[in-house]
Amino acid sequence: MEYTFKIIIEECEEGGYYAECPAFQGCHVEGETYEEIISEIRQVITGFIEEYKKSGEEIPIIDNYLIASIRVPV
Repeated sequence: MEYTFKIIIEECEEGGYYAECPAFQGCHVEGETYEEIISEIRQVITGFIEEYKKSGEEIPIIDNYLIASIRVPV
């Protein structure tokens, strides 16, 4: 089975990236490159899914929000 989850990726001021998956509380990672952060968040999400399945919990699917970014000139 395959799941699709929305993730949020932010560029960190000190360099690197931060990513989180709002479907799972506490599901977040940091990494140096975009490729690394995608790989890491995928692994962490997989771990959350495995734990949910082991405990018999329903996998949370959140589709009722929109994540967007805007640029504001100053």
